[in-house]
Amino acid sequence: MSDLPKMLSKREIELEELEEAKYVQSLRDDIEKLQEQLNNAKKALTEISSTRQEIWRGGTLVGLEATEDAKIAYDALAAIGWDGCPVGLIVKNGLTKEELEGSDDE
Repeated sequence: MSDLPKMLSKREIELEELEEAKYVQSLRDDIEKLQEQLNNAKKALTEISSTRQEIWRGGTLVGLEATEDAKIAYDALAAIGWDGCPVGLIVKNGLTKEELEGSDDE
């Protein structure tokens, strides 16, 4: 037996190329499906991550903060590379973070 590589016929080469093309297309289809699933998951987690609950003290609404589900969703988004806004207290005494930072009478 010779150590030389086997020479393929033109038909065998065409069949191999066809099989390779089918395989590449199946990988592309899988990637497309996975990307769609990832986008759907990001969308759902983004909506959940924006849920807030009211903070009441002495019968007065003093702010809103992220729900526990929102914190979990935010962590999941961070784990998959999402770079959205942070979860946490978003309103204090009726003022947003930007309004509080701009205020000199803290």
